[in-house]
Amino acid sequence: MLKNYFKIALRNLWKNKSYTSINVVGLSVAFGCAILLFLTAYFEFTYDNFQANKDHIYKAYFKINRPAKVDYQANLCAPLTPALKTDFNAEIKYATRIVGGGVQIMQGEKNIDEGVNYVDADFLKMFSFKMLKGNADVALNDLRSVVLNEEVAEKIFDKADPIGKTINMNFGGKIESFVVTGVMEKAPKNSSITNEMLMRFENNPEYQNTKDKWDSDYHDVFIQLADKVDYLSFEKRLKSFTEKYYKSNIEQLKKDGAKPDERGEVKSLRLLPFPDLHFSKYAGSGRSIDVSYPFILLIISALILLIACINFINLSIARSMTRAKEVGMRKALGALKSQIIGQFWGEAFIICIVAFGIGCLLATVLMPQYNALFRSSISFDNLLNPIVGVLLLISFLLITLLAGGYPAFAVARFNTVEVLKGKVKVSSRSGGIRSALIVAQFSIAILLISCTLIIWKQIDYLQNKPLGFDETQVISFPVGNEVEGGKLLEFMRNKLANTSQIVSVTGADINVGRGKDGSTYKSVYGFEMEGKSYRTNGLNIDYDYVKTLGLTLLAGRDFSRAFPSDKERACVVNETMVKQLGFKNPIGQKIAIGDSIGKTIVGVVKDYHFESLRNKIEPMTYFLQGEFGFSYIFVKLTPDTPKETIDLIGKAYKEIAPRSEFLPSFLDENTNNQYKREERMSQMVMSAAVLAIMLSCMGLFAIALMMMSQRTKEIGIRKVLGASIPNLVTLLSKEFLALVVIAILIASPIAYYLMDKWIEDFAYKTEISWWIFGLAGVAALLIALFTVSYQSIRAALMNPIKSLKSE
Repeated sequence: MLKNYFKIALRNLWKNKSYTSINVVGLSVAFGCAILLFLTAYFEFTYDNFQANKDHIYKAYFKINRPAKVDYQANLCAPLTPALKTDFNAEIKYATRIVGGGVQIMQGEKNIDEGVNYVDADFLKMFSFKMLKGNADVALNDLRSVVLNEEVAEKIFDKADPIGKTINMNFGGKIESFVVTGVMEKAPKNSSITNEMLMRFENNPEYQNTKDKWDSDYHDVFIQLADKVDYLSFEKRLKSFTEKYYKSNIEQLKKDGAKPDERGEVKSLRLLPFPDLHFSKYAGSGRSIDVSYPFILLIISALILLIACINFINLSIARSMTRAKEVGMRKALGALKSQIIGQFWGEAFIICIVAFGIGCLLATVLMPQYNALFRSSISFDNLLNPIVGVLLLISFLLITLLAGGYPAFAVARFNTVEVLKGKVKVSSRSGGIRSALIVAQFSIAILLISCTLIIWKQIDYLQNKPLGFDETQVISFPVGNEVEGGKLLEFMRNKLANTSQIVSVTGADINVGRGKDGSTYKSVYGFEMEGKSYRTNGLNIDYDYVKTLGLTLLAGRDFSRAFPSDKERACVVNETMVKQLGFKNPIGQKIAIGDSIGKTIVGVVKDYHFESLRNKIEPMTYFLQGEFGFSYIFVKLTPDTPKETIDLIGKAYKEIAPRSEFLPSFLDENTNNQYKREERMSQMVMSAAVLAIMLSCMGLFAIALMMMSQRTKEIGIRKVLGASIPNLVTLLSKEFLALVVIAILIASPIAYYLMDKWIEDFAYKTEISWWIFGLAGVAALLIALFTVSYQSIRAALMNPIKSLKSE
């Protein structure tokens, strides 16, 4: 019997090739898209799952209740970790500090720029980076030890055994030697912590100047608690630690008016569970994302599958009208309702399984292009993961039941006598369900279109809002690891001094935006003055920074070579810093930052957006040739021949740093790079909107075909009685267009609510204008009208004699 059902199902599907093809294509595309989005979400949700000790590892951070707001500080100071281990020796099993950096490896004729993590000896005992060679317990015991991952080891030593070999590293012109004591597996792509190279924390360039400073915060701290220690109870016990080492800071916060939190603390050391690190907004790593992102991907994939299922149901119901007599005959000959359902659901199952197979194939073939377009890191191996396989199988079965179940039950309910008389018609209940399905389809499509338009509008606003500095004529490039920043800046300045296409050259320790090296970070200083505490961003710059970036000087002067004391005693601040300090006449005022003597304000620059527009402009203080040196060079060009000028700069750079890569980028490119996440979301939502519209139109086409076939006699009578073709087209189309209007009314407020929540993350944002929803609605109406009009015009042009005769 089952074999017979299978044969009949195949024959029916083959007989109705057009319907079968539409169903298979629609479901295949939906399955393929959903699989890619699901794998991306799964990739994000499984971040750091490979870490065996993840349930016992925590990242330390400060929660600070300031008078105006609550701040979270993820970077901590160098002496904190040793003090924690000493004071809580029984509770803390392991602890490590982590700060990233870069070095140039010089091995024979090879010169390799590579990233490095400076860590403590406990690092390899805490984190599950499998050691291929060497012993994790002792690999980082010596200060001159270095552990490489397998990829870096092969770059340096090819296939030779690296253990015990010495490698030379260039730290900005200073060559030092280290011994390889271990080789580990490369960290998975969904790891919050990278592991190209590991070196002892004491080797990082800032360590000697900061090892005893409790006010110099620049690195992460991770601790692993003993197995039976409850982290929430332990976190409360950290109150005494904070009061012991940050007593003066806490007292100052209270004087400023800070209110204690629910635990009675104004400054508290908190612990973030390691599994939550990837989705943390305030203490996450550089790879952290908003937790809503993977959920958005799952919702989009579910919506696309829902539209495909609705489309499948509509097409199945439409086709069932042509098979009504077959159903009536089967029932008259004794077929049970369950047998009718089984046959029709079997046909749906065959279509779904074929579509699922093609969808998997599409996902695999399109995966490289998908990864490149959306900057994802999913692979075919993810499809072979047992958990992924089970989840996909469950999803497939649910979709098959949803898409094939309703049409099968609807067909099985046909009245035998009415069917054999040729009077079968869709019930009012079925008509209501049909209308609801159309509204649902177009609501989803209009929702996605509206969201796409709003995201585009916000991205356009972010990329075109004046930022207060020259974005288009200034390039920046990283110094690299081969030459010390100050030396490189002086060389470039002298080398390019007589070049007419170069306006000025300067340097800074932090880039504007995100350059080609992908780095972005900030320095924050805290200080107390006259009984109040202050915080400011800090930027170490060289002469001509204000001139090169085209900043506006509102008062005083820029740093000048005519004032040798500027390097030690002067600073320039922005407007927001002046407002924070409360100075009416800031020029000549001293601020207690740096050493005991402090700095004198010599200039005030107009506020400009030195960070992403997600953030409000914060206080900024500029120092001349400070202790952190220069990591980036800035060059202002004349508008003519920028490409030739950049080639000239690159040639000069290669003269002093021949082993390093020259990575120039214009500042407008850097600032736009800050919004890649928004661009990626826009592309995903836009792609989903296009798919939603296509699938919705397929469903609408099917419903229109079904309705026209049911109203053939009515159309013929109306034509005989004098109805014109435009009148008939309007009559046949208005019901569908009314459903699209209802979809607009449903989708628009939902889209507004969702996008209003999304746009709240930006300090500077565009308005959500009414015309966006109007445009989305008009687009949906026009597409629906085009889809329905084809069938409406075709029905209106039909010869009434033939239609009345056939009925």
